[in-house]
Amino acid sequence: MFVAESEIKVKRSRFLARIYRCSTEAEAYAIMLAVKRELRGASHWVYAYVLSGVMRSGDNGEPPGTAGLPVLNVLRSAGLSGVVCIVTRWFGGTKLGVAGLRAAYKASAIAAAEAAIEKLKSENLTDK
Repeated sequence: MFVAESEIKVKRSRFLARIYRCSTEAEAYAIMLAVKRELRGASHWVYAYVLSGVMRSGDNGEPPGTAGLPVLNVLRSAGLSGVVCIVTRWFGGTKLGVAGLRAAYKASAIAAAEAAIEKLKSENLTDK
């Protein structure tokens, strides 16, 4: 079960960000696979996770550096750890460009992080 989620729309593309608790890379990948199965009609499933000593992100076919890295930077800036954030995108028919993609993925992750941060803080899963 996810801790928090947020949804934004940018030029008819839909971005759904969910933050899940996890403690291992294997668990993060299992969550990613489950999300892909659940939301299989989507165009992209971008991820970022921060675990004890491990940080990774993936763009899932989006131009390099436009999706996973901005999401990872949001998690790091928020001081979140022990979490994976998956942002699912449904393409709306209009290309957003590199800057537009970066901004949309970042905004989606920020909204989810803001929704999750108080709950996670109360459970000691943040650095802040």
